[in-house]
Amino acid sequence: MSKQTLVDRAFFWPIAICYWLLLLIRCSANASQRDADAGYARLRSWMRENGGRVNDRFGVAEKDGIRGIQAFTDIEEGSELLFCPWHLVIGSSSLQDQMQSGDGMCSVVDEMAKEISLGADSLWYPYLDYIGGQRLPADFVSDVLLDLQGLLTSQDVTRHIHWFDQRCDGELDVTAKQSLVAFISRASEVGMIPIYDLFNHHNGKRNAKLSLTDEGVQLLVVGDGISSGDEIYLSYGLKTASTMYRDYGFVEVWPTAWNFQTAEGNNFAFLKFPNGIVAINPSADLLRVVWQSNISLEEYLLLATEHTESLSSTDLETFAKAVENEHFPTTFEVDEITLALLLEQERGMIATDSSDNISDRVSAIRYRIAHKKALASAKLYCNAILTKRMTGGSQEL
Repeated sequence: MSKQTLVDRAFFWPIAICYWLLLLIRCSANASQRDADAGYARLRSWMRENGGRVNDRFGVAEKDGIRGIQAFTDIEEGSELLFCPWHLVIGSSSLQDQMQSGDGMCSVVDEMAKEISLGADSLWYPYLDYIGGQRLPADFVSDVLLDLQGLLTSQDVTRHIHWFDQRCDGELDVTAKQSLVAFISRASEVGMIPIYDLFNHHNGKRNAKLSLTDEGVQLLVVGDGISSGDEIYLSYGLKTASTMYRDYGFVEVWPTAWNFQTAEGNNFAFLKFPNGIVAINPSADLLRVVWQSNISLEEYLLLATEHTESLSSTDLETFAKAVENEHFPTTFEVDEITLALLLEQERGMIATDSSDNISDRVSAIRYRIAHKKALASAKLYCNAILTKRMTGGSQEL
C-alpha cells in the first residue's frame, strides 16, 4: 500500500465519522419532531371525536428552538381557532359552574393527578400524554437555586407548593406535583383546556383571545388577522419577568416587565422593548395599554419613549443610581461563558436526574443573564436621556 493511500485514508475516516455522527443527530432530531407531530395529530383527533373543533389552518411548529402554534395560511379576524366543549375542560363544567379560586383550584389539581395516574385509561390521556412533565424553578434543587444569585429565593420558587400544603387536603407526591406544575404553567381562568395551552404568550403580539359560551370555550382571532407563517399568541396577563419565569419557565421577549429592590428596600420597575427602548417607572395607564391593546411595535416604542422622556431628571438619576448599586457575584459576560460550557455538557448527556440538573442550571443562568442585561440596557437608556438634556438636546416635560 502506497504512502499516499495511507495519507488519504487517514484524512478520509475522521471526516466520514463526523459526517455519520451529524447524520445520526439530525435523524434523531427529526424523529423526535415527528413523534411530537404525531402526538399533536392524535390530540387534535381526540378533541374532534369528543365534540370539539380545531381549525386546520394552524399546527405545531418550532422556531429558534421554541415550540409553538403557527398559522399555515392566512386566518381572518374573528375566525374560530379552537372550540372545546365544557365536558373536556378540567375544572369547569359549564358557563354557570366555573372554577373558583382556593378550593376549586385544589380540586382541579387533585382531579388532574387522578387522571395522570390512570394513564391510557384516562379520557384525557391524549392530552396529558402530549403535554408531559414540565420543569419549573419549583423543581430546582438547592444547588441550582444558587445559580439564580438571589434573584429568586427558595421561598419564591416554592410559593405554590406551600399554597398546596396549606390550602389543599392532599399529599404532594410525584404525580400530584406533576399535576400542580401543569396547573401553574397551563391553567386558564376556567381550568385546563386541551390544545389551548399549547399557544405561547406574547403581550406585544397577542392575536388570539379566549371566549366563553354556553356550549364551551372558544379561541378566536383578534386584531388584524394572522398571516401565513406567523405564530399565534395568547396573553397570560401582564406579569413581572420573575413571576413569568417562576410560573412558566421563560422570560417574555418584549415587553418585558422587570423589577428589583435595593438594599434599602426601595422598589423600581421598568418595561424593556426592542431597540434598547425602556419605559422606566411605568404608570398604571401605560401598563394597561401594554396589556390590553393590539398596536404595532412602532406605537409601543413611541409610547415607551414618550413616557420615559416625561420623567424628571431627578427620577432618572435616582433610577440610574439604583441600577448602578445592584451587584452580583458575576457579570453577564462571565455568565455567558459558563452557559456555553454547560450547553456543551448538556449536549453529551442522556436523560437522567443529572441531565435534569444541568438543564435546570442552564435555565437559571439564562434567567440571570437576561436580568443583568435588562438592567444594563435600562441604565444605558436612562443615562442617554440625561446626557441629551445636559447637552441641550431636549428639555424636561
